[in-house]
Amino acid sequence: MKILVVCGGDSSEKEVSLKTGEAISNALRANFDSVECFVCNDKRHCVRSIIEKKPDKVFIALHGSWGENGELQAALDMLGIPYTGSNFEASALAMNKFATKSIIKNLGIPSAKGVLIKNIEDVEKLNYYPICLKPNKEGSSVGVEFADNKKQAKEKAEYLLERFSELIAEEKLIGKEMTATVMGNEVFPIIEIRPKKGFYDYKNKYTKGSTEYIVPAPLDERVEDLCRAVVKKTYDAVGCSGCARVDFILKNNVPYVLEVNTMPGMTQTSLVPKSAKAAGINFEELVKRMVEFDDRL
Repeated sequence: MKILVVCGGDSSEKEVSLKTGEAISNALRANFDSVECFVCNDKRHCVRSIIEKKPDKVFIALHGSWGENGELQAALDMLGIPYTGSNFEASALAMNKFATKSIIKNLGIPSAKGVLIKNIEDVEKLNYYPICLKPNKEGSSVGVEFADNKKQAKEKAEYLLERFSELIAEEKLIGKEMTATVMGNEVFPIIEIRPKKGFYDYKNKYTKGSTEYIVPAPLDERVEDLCRAVVKKTYDAVGCSGCARVDFILKNNVPYVLEVNTMPGMTQTSLVPKSAKAAGINFEELVKRMVEFDDRL
């Protein structure tokens, strides 16, 4: 099997993608003879190069923008080239945090109160604080800000709207930060995330030693079963395939879903490999399963 690992891109998460692509490529070579790591910068160049390279399967290791929002997946579907992860519909939905929130809340899945912010006038209508302001279509906690009142919210929203076209304003939940990986019908051990300072922002995610990870998370059986059920229901509601990660806040033993990541980081120190390791799956075996897994058939 000829596998092409595609990474890079042009989003704010490019550096993370490059590390992900390198780690995946190195691990895949333990089980596959033909593995190439391809760094692309724009979608036209990316698709054209994939066609020329004629892989048997594309391992998508792109974060953000067209690599994660369904555009690349749709192009590969039209070309008849198999790839890892979710299809274009699920990818596009998960990339849109507000759309995801609307769907899961309609299904009774717990989620914080939230509204879409497109201009400062939308901030004027907010009637709950404190809030979390974040870009509607970004990852890695890029652009996340908190506001305790309307004045702060307007100042921070004005700054963020200069960089991002849409924001989501969510009620700030005080609880334990959690995440769980799902692959098909299997939910890997839940991770509790404990930043040593502040919240789980970009710095705490990618600075060694700044965050403590407890896996499996210390939960009683009833709460753990509830979390697993909510995570799996969310994965299914979005229509995910293959490996995806669901982030949530556990408040008063209720898991409030924050977002779904269909293209989670895959370095050997990322969350998904940590969870898989706790399930007895090493990194090389994990990426092998991701290549061989295909529930879209």
